Amino acid sequence: MIFKQFETSDIVAGRTQPVSTGLWSDGTSSWSEFYTSSAQTILSSSRLEPLNGLYYTNVYDTGSNISNSDIYFSLTYGHYAGSGSSNYDTGSSNGSLIFPTQAIYNQYRNLILTPADTKFTFQTGSALQDSDDIYVIAFRSGKYKDRLDPGQFQITLSGSLGTTTLIDDSRFNPTVTAQSGGKRYNMIRGSLSGGAISTGYEGIGTMYPDLGMVVLNPTKLSTLIGTVNGYSLNNPTSSMWNGEFATMQNLLFESIKKGAESYGMLARVTEYVAARHFFVRVKNLEYNYSNNPTFVISSEEEPTNPQDVGKLRFTDFYTNPKVYITTVGLYNESNDLVAVAKLSQPLLKDFTNECLIKVKIDI
Repeated sequence: MIFKQFETSDIVAGRTQPVSTGLWSDGTSSWSEFYTSSAQTILSSSRLEPLNGLYYTNVYDTGSNISNSDIYFSLTYGHYAGSGSSNYDTGSSNGSLIFPTQAIYNQYRNLILTPADTKFTFQTGSALQDSDDIYVIAFRSGKYKDRLDPGQFQITLSGSLGTTTLIDDSRFNPTVTAQSGGKRYNMIRGSLSGGAISTGYEGIGTMYPDLGMVVLNPTKLSTLIGTVNGYSLNNPTSSMWNGEFATMQNLLFESIKKGAESYGMLARVTEYVAARHFFVRVKNLEYNYSNNPTFVISSEEEPTNPQDVGKLRFTDFYTNPKVYITTVGLYNESNDLVAVAKLSQPLLKDFTNECLIKVKIDI
């Protein structure tokens, strides 16, 4: 017998289990080199195209010209009144009044806040303080899986005043309840290894692990790290559009890039994986023989009597065979091998015993 059909009772759905891995390439938890694409960060090609750099700056783990480079997260800047939009993209003489930064602010307000909230708020001390503008670090859904792990995220920002390392407050605030946008944690100064270094909330930002997003307060960032390449993180001016940076989010990218070069960005993610159990039942009369050369005579041995090819090597094997199960193969209806399970050690099988092997597959 080569194949054996599973019965309905042999296949059982298992429980969904959380699996935590590092967010970056090959499952690592820390990454220190980030890149953007010059083709994506242009000021404007088609002004209504959201991927042309007016709205987002995509960040890669390697140079975007490398074949296996991948986008890990996107950066964006939003302002409730549209400040930070370039003159070209708001000038009526060009027939465009799209205000990209205002579109971004409203997009995330609709996604994260309740309908009654008109502005983002950040906890400062025991009070909530409104913010006219925001930065958003939005991780790709395929990268953060089902959740960005609270208590496992660390980012370092660099500016004219030095560096500031931020973590979320989940380890100090374990009973937080889900709100609009899922659970919300405050960003605080500190590190994963050393814990918090500030005694109170400073209105730095918030983390939404279920959405894979970190929202930062530009005004507070400016007081913590100063300017980036001479530009303020929270005061967009027209001079910026003719300078080194095309959009506000590129300021944040430069700050992240410089901070990561020394300290890396740390992040882990969780994926909820459903499992299926296959019960492989081997009865006493099944799978007691083998085609292994140690079991039967092969033609390659060129036996004296050609008729011995395919016969059992020892006469005792006819009535008392002993084989060892080492591998279980799962096949589809076309008899194509789709999965292989290896046993931790060979399992003895003969006419006097039966085996039950459970194979678990994450789906």
